[in-house]
Amino acid sequence: MTKTLFKAGLLALWLWLPSLAVLATDHLQSAADALALLCFSAFVLAWPFVLLPRPRYTFLLLTPLALLAGPYCFLTFFYHSVPGDALVLSAWQTSWAQTREVLASFGWLLWLVPASTLAYVALAWSLPHTWRLPWPGRQRVMAGLLMFAMLAFTGRTFLSHSLRLPPFFEYSTASLAFPSNLALSASRVAMQAARHVDFASLDGRYQDDSAPVLVVLVIGESLRTDHLGLNGYPRDTTPGLAALGPELLSFRDVVSNANWTGKAMPTMVSLSDGSKRASLVQTFHEAGFRTAWFSNQEADDISRMADVAEHASGSRDYHLRTDAMLLPLFESFLRQAGPRQFVVLHTIGSHIYYDERYGADSRKFAPTLADLGLNMPRPQDKQAAINSYDNTVVETDKLLVRVIDILRKEQRPSVMLFASDHGENLFDDERGFFMHTQSPPTPYDLRVPVLAWMNQSYRQRFPERAAGLQANLNRPISNTNVFPTLLDLGSVGWRGADPRRSFARREFDAGKRMVYINLNDMVDFESVK
Repeated sequence: MTKTLFKAGLLALWLWLPSLAVLATDHLQSAADALALLCFSAFVLAWPFVLLPRPRYTFLLLTPLALLAGPYCFLTFFYHSVPGDALVLSAWQTSWAQTREVLASFGWLLWLVPASTLAYVALAWSLPHTWRLPWPGRQRVMAGLLMFAMLAFTGRTFLSHSLRLPPFFEYSTASLAFPSNLALSASRVAMQAARHVDFASLDGRYQDDSAPVLVVLVIGESLRTDHLGLNGYPRDTTPGLAALGPELLSFRDVVSNANWTGKAMPTMVSLSDGSKRASLVQTFHEAGFRTAWFSNQEADDISRMADVAEHASGSRDYHLRTDAMLLPLFESFLRQAGPRQFVVLHTIGSHIYYDERYGADSRKFAPTLADLGLNMPRPQDKQAAINSYDNTVVETDKLLVRVIDILRKEQRPSVMLFASDHGENLFDDERGFFMHTQSPPTPYDLRVPVLAWMNQSYRQRFPERAAGLQANLNRPISNTNVFPTLLDLGSVGWRGADPRRSFARREFDAGKRMVYINLNDMVDFESVK
């Protein structure tokens, strides 16, 4: 019997391990928080054994949790943050091709997941099938669990003003404990996916008679503003853009409202009002623009609204498709689609795996992660990770220079705005964060570059917009301002337009810059650390 209890203890510890891993993060502010977390997770995991009599089959029934336990612990230690809404939403929205690429970046570590799960199943199967937990004993445990819950709720309610009790059953604890936090995140993601959103018309209208104009939005991926040489970064990562001098405008104080694409990117190209959403593409179309969306990422409802749309295929390996491949489609559209056009180029940019994102001519910094034979770096590999990342910035520099060269040939007024969806963590401080989607976000994965370029024809036709952009170079800006600014740059009027929301206007005022810490909750960016 001792051997059987030892095996059962090992299995229970494996299921409890993800909650233990949270102790290594900075989510917990006190010993009381840690105690509450461990008690709550044990409380949740105990119920299947109270309700079901045979531990062998109960442990086997919990195999899906055992499968998640290993990756969960790894991500918690790796990110110093529990997997949350952003990670669940990214997993929900990402195509299988891109998912394969991310999984492959973990190399041999990936095989530990099926290996550990098989070990768990084998150990659970080795428990005696005749071993039953007697009902009277389970009744006593059930009574103890319910009594504990009742005392915790009662004490928290009546003693909160005189004594700080551990937050055993508070939402914050459930959002950190395994597996309740995944269930809460999945439910929020599912509710968002099930929420029916109608696209509302903003009555877009062109305000400049029949004059031609070209508006281009280039959406970057995972690019942080402080790794651009033209923004003061000591490395020369943007030689082509820097050579443009005063032609190119770089906005230095811009933040994204979220640190994952699924939330940040739609904010730039749509406006949401509860159950209804307005699309940037649709509003330009209503104003008489031909629209196109050329993307190295997955399609969504907004991008599909364009007159012409091309996306990375879910069956295509993403490392076989570079952002430069979007340019022939872009040039072809410009030549054929009429005098007024709005085009989006949605790039893969600086998304992990970095060494797949740039060509040999952009390899300026070494050794890279690929040179070291690494897919997923550790804190001690910080410099190689930065080298690989900076090479992706060099590649983006070349892409944007090519886009500008194409626009320079245009006779009609032409303007380009570049904005990254979010930034990236690169082992920047003692927390050791890497990549993005951590909850809460950091300044490193929220501060993003925004660049603007106008040809001479545009500057002459719309001098007040050009002057407005110049005047706001050092003003605080949010990526939520991209939507109204692009319409303003295109001289498109729309219902609800407010010149104070466009940073192409001198009267621009970004107001308080709010950022998401999960799917629903927001905080002031100034409070993010």
